[in-house]
This record gives sequence, C-alpha cells and structure tokens, in this order.
Amino acid sequence: MERRKFLTNAGLTGILAAGVAPAVHAQQAIRWRLASSFPKALDTIFGSAEVFAKKVNDGSGGRLTISVHPAGELVPPFGVAD
Repeated sequence: MERRKFLTNAGLTGILAAGVAPAVHAQQAIRWRLASSFPKALDTIFGSAEVFAKKVNDGSGGRLTISVHPAGELVPPFGVAD
C-alpha cells in the first residue's frame, strides 16, 4: 500500500512540475527604447531617465531593459509625443 501511495504522489508531482515548466520558460527578456525630447547635455533631465532605466533593469533582474535615446536619435526632438 505504501508503494502505491508513493507512486501516486510521484506521478502527481511530475505532472505538476511539467505544467509549471513552460510558464517559467516562456518568460523572455523585454527591451524597450525610451525616446527623450532632451539632449544628453541636460543631465538633470536626461540623466534622470538613465537612472530610471537602470533602476528598472536592476529591479527586474535584467528581464526588462530600457535603453534611453537623446532628442533626435529615434524621432525628431519634439516628435516624441506624436
């Protein structure tokens, strides 16, 4: 009787582990690009965006990475909100 109980528990554990594994594996890295309206020379504004991006990267364990781009690199300087 003990053997049957052990095999039943082992089987259930295997099924549960197999069900959880795809959900954990499906998490992939996310990369965002943050377009700023300000140049790198404005350290108080542009620098705060870089600090924010670093905190998000550290807080997510590297799963979410934000790259900060200065004005005009991705879109025109005041085209960020469009």
